[in-house]
Amino acid sequence: MPAIILLLSAVSIPSWTHMSSTAHAGFFNHDLETFEKIIELVSEEYVYSPDHKKLFSAAIKKMIKSTGSANVTTNPSGSTITFNNKSKKYFLNYDMRHDLEELQKVYYFLHDQSNKSLSKDDLEVAAIRGIMGSLDTYSQYLDESAFKKSMRDTEGKYGGLGMVITMKDNRLFVVKTMDDSPAKEAGIQSDDTFIRVNGKEIKGQDIQELANLLRGYPESQVTLTLYRSSEKREYTHTLTRRIIQVNTVEYEPLENHIGYFKISSFSKLTEKQLKKYLKQANLEGVTGFILDLRGNPGGLLNQSIKVASHFLFKGRMVVYTQGRSEDDYREYRSLYKESLHKMPVVVLINQYSASASEIVAGALRDSGNALLMGESSYGKGSVQTIFRVSDGSGLRLTTSKYFTPAGADITKNGIVPEINIINDLIKEETSTIKKTSGISDTLLSLKASSLKKFFEKQGLEFNKTRDATVELARRILKDSHTASKKKSMEKAREIAASINY
Repeated sequence: MPAIILLLSAVSIPSWTHMSSTAHAGFFNHDLETFEKIIELVSEEYVYSPDHKKLFSAAIKKMIKSTGSANVTTNPSGSTITFNNKSKKYFLNYDMRHDLEELQKVYYFLHDQSNKSLSKDDLEVAAIRGIMGSLDTYSQYLDESAFKKSMRDTEGKYGGLGMVITMKDNRLFVVKTMDDSPAKEAGIQSDDTFIRVNGKEIKGQDIQELANLLRGYPESQVTLTLYRSSEKREYTHTLTRRIIQVNTVEYEPLENHIGYFKISSFSKLTEKQLKKYLKQANLEGVTGFILDLRGNPGGLLNQSIKVASHFLFKGRMVVYTQGRSEDDYREYRSLYKESLHKMPVVVLINQYSASASEIVAGALRDSGNALLMGESSYGKGSVQTIFRVSDGSGLRLTTSKYFTPAGADITKNGIVPEINIINDLIKEETSTIKKTSGISDTLLSLKASSLKKFFEKQGLEFNKTRDATVELARRILKDSHTASKKKSMEKAREIAASINY
């Protein structure tokens, strides 16, 4: 699952932010009104045809679990609930209207048998979360507060802790911390694993639940306990949240007129920041670009289209989406007549490059002459649409899948680089490197340790932005003046032959 940028309101920036009109419904009375609207949205808009029996079964199980009572039991078939020695039978089939009535019976039964200590609102939210949890990793219910923050945080201005987090192999951990942030100042490091927040264990929580715990107002505090595997110890810090203006693009001119761009995510400000640095690069006479998307968890669709458009011929396909029906198909094409499509480019990706960053990498690989280098990307190939519900809450729902211009299904294997950099510098026990089976696109494989030793013998010193992979990309682009994947691969093989020798 892709990472989340954690600042004031630690929420995910959706890969695709489509705003739907408010949903309407009227089957139930006011008690389960929001639930009904959401089940109808799922039935009508979800990328796959819904299995209503599965959805309602998940909703009922979540309601039962929300009671937190040992006095609530179900029979082995799950069709009878016993609470305080009273029982209620229910029967689910594949008809939504029938199952709504059955869920309503369970809802009132649990509320009444708890002597009304279980609020109707809590039971309803539990049922909604049950449905959403049965769909996929990215579909999500957002209460009113989370929905407002989700909308606000796509603006690119945040407050909070200043870190990127992700979940992989059931582990919630830090991908990176941002400069001049509370997290950076506290000494939190990449790969630190979250253990407790404000003294509460987070085991079993998903990434959004952790994000909800970490969000807060400027000047408020949160206490984090993390585990650092390199030191085999836990440590605790109390951080004070603050407003942070996120700069998602970093630029550094390298030797031989090569421009290095690091894009950390795709917020509303990303292309504006990129354009500023592209103008600077032009004045400096840059003749080739390194586009570093490693660790980039994604962001806004329109920003990924705009960023890719700067490096593609106008009208070339960037990405296409396919929904449940054949008619639900849409293409997104490059926008700008004045572009850098003739400029040689190397794109860097890794296992944490997801969503919008995979769109850019796939587009430049398939529609342009860019050379891809690094690890296979995360593999998030689904489109989430944001729906606003009339009570102020919202829904992030998977409505379609996206594909690279050549038709590659990103979800299966991610974006596979043509030059695979095997990151053997990470210890095996702490590595979460994605094992891929479909690496037919890989033309050359090199070990990161071999690259590092090779360049260090030549007296090169590495820093935060200049690692062995960046140096390899720079040497591939050296003295190249026209975009040519073939020529870039020839130079890469020449360097690889020297390393192997």
